[in-house]
Amino acid sequence: MAISPLTIKPRRSAAKKQGEKLWVEHWVVWRDEAFRELRCPACATTSVMEKTLDASPPFEPRKRYALYRCRPCGTLHYPDAPVFAYESRKDADIARKFYIEVGAGLDAMIAPLAWAEPETVKSYLEVGGGYGFSVDFAARGLGWRAANIDPSFIARTGASDLGHAHLPEYLSAENPLPNGPFDRVLSSEVIEHVPDPDPFLAALASAVAKTGALVITTPDAGAVYEGASDDALRPIIVAGHHLVIFTATGLKHALERAGFDHVSVIARDQTLYAVASSHPIDVDFTARPDREIYRRYLRDRRDALAEDPTLHAGFAVRLLKECIHSGQWDAARDAHDDLATRWRRDYGFDFSSPESIRPEFSLPEKNRGRAIRKFAANYSFNLTIALFYAARLREQDGDLDKAEALYRACVRSAQAAAKVFEAMFAACRETEDCGRRAALHAAILATPKTPERAAREILALTPEAAHLPPDLWREARLRVYADGVLSGQGDAVEPLAILVRALLSESLARDEPLSATEGYAAGALGLRAEHAGRPIEAAPWYRAAADAMMLDSEREVFETRYRAVSPDAAATASTAIEQAYAEIMALEKDGRTHRARQCARHLVDPARPDHDEIVSVLGSRLAGLERYNTAD
Repeated sequence: MAISPLTIKPRRSAAKKQGEKLWVEHWVVWRDEAFRELRCPACATTSVMEKTLDASPPFEPRKRYALYRCRPCGTLHYPDAPVFAYESRKDADIARKFYIEVGAGLDAMIAPLAWAEPETVKSYLEVGGGYGFSVDFAARGLGWRAANIDPSFIARTGASDLGHAHLPEYLSAENPLPNGPFDRVLSSEVIEHVPDPDPFLAALASAVAKTGALVITTPDAGAVYEGASDDALRPIIVAGHHLVIFTATGLKHALERAGFDHVSVIARDQTLYAVASSHPIDVDFTARPDREIYRRYLRDRRDALAEDPTLHAGFAVRLLKECIHSGQWDAARDAHDDLATRWRRDYGFDFSSPESIRPEFSLPEKNRGRAIRKFAANYSFNLTIALFYAARLREQDGDLDKAEALYRACVRSAQAAAKVFEAMFAACRETEDCGRRAALHAAILATPKTPERAAREILALTPEAAHLPPDLWREARLRVYADGVLSGQGDAVEPLAILVRALLSESLARDEPLSATEGYAAGALGLRAEHAGRPIEAAPWYRAAADAMMLDSEREVFETRYRAVSPDAAATASTAIEQAYAEIMALEKDGRTHRARQCARHLVDPARPDHDEIVSVLGSRLAGLERYNTAD
């Protein structure tokens, strides 16, 4: 095959120049002091609308456009923003590489093909399909007669690269397509770019067969509110690009106005998904194309387009990821070996020596584009994702040292990629997520050898807690602490004890059964308490650990420790509880009500690991203390 003229050919030297970018004003400012009479593009209601915010386009930070909200349906729109010139070819080589390697969410793109009776589909049209990945999958993976109608430069590039049917024009109701109408018409992430959706929806309706259906995806205005993070807002309210941001209600109004009698719309993950038809149709927004078909498509396209390094990287990394997610470990090893061999040849780095993979990027004051291209010639933009899944594979195979090294290389790659993408005014959430997950996995794997380092790395990630995957973040804190203590290195991980105690106390307070990981952490807290001469504190943690174990042998270990501390602990604990109760009564008698309330609330707190023992000792007297929880 002929390599695309936009392909950035691999090189073996890395950029090392430094630079810094300065931003003066935040890109979005919330406003509520301006009103205008406007017609809503979604529900067609004319009303006085309140300005919601001012936002700057990604490439023009000094410009501001006002975003207004329709009160009846909640849809947002920029009445003064011009239609973006999508025909621009500026930096097309960089844009192509970014999109193919990381920008295109291929799995999400093909999902709509399975939402509405896919077994009845034989013809498929995508309107504004851009590069055309989903059209290519529909044709080669599903065997549909498929075409993309899109006049853009990127659409022509995709058709040339992938070889699918392409119509380089705009869809119009007055100009029917010769091969239409179609069983399925998809317009994904397009309608938000259109200032007036009515003519656009009329054109879409004209392309749908009487027994067919229209599928639309678009950003959800319901996710736009003051207090939402920049990361959440940026892909939705892109000023100068997105002109109308629909709510589910607004989109339903617009589709019904276009003549569709049956409309299903849901909001999920900051996106609206809609299926519209003139007849009843079964809709399942959770459906996905068959995974084996998808893997075969990725493998076939990787091999058929291997001559182009960007296309090979795009398909090869997605194949590795899909094989691992599907548990196809032999296929994942083959995909990994193919990728590692190719990148060793193209870029000169070796997955078997992850310590040597150290991408760097510094933005110079001048020649931004040259610096970005130099990085792009030396590294694939999806290197971070590839390293993460290579590490997952090595961990599955039991090579934990190599897995840790690959995770750390992934973290380094993510840091460099963040700088590059910021310089491009772009972002890749998957790259960011892989980097964060890799940091947590690396800390977990480091614990047996360097527990102090692992604990330090976990604490260093605490300020980023809101951005970390919650389940893995929880697991990492518990595992690093438990592994450190239970391997006899408790002092090294002691700084994590307060975090672990809080996590487990929350679960116990909700009366939730502990997982095995939580059980080991509870046992570790018990062990530390016992070694510190606090058997009363150790006993309930050992009890919780024993209850969480799945294996009889492990349960017996913690049962034995519980029995070892509980006889003496029971008497001592009973005395301590009685003393605490007597102190509260004395404080109340002396008129020190505030202090008595504090002590009582601490004593009856259900989150305490020894709460059951306190209930047993105090009996009916507990009710008298619990009134402090409601007292002023």
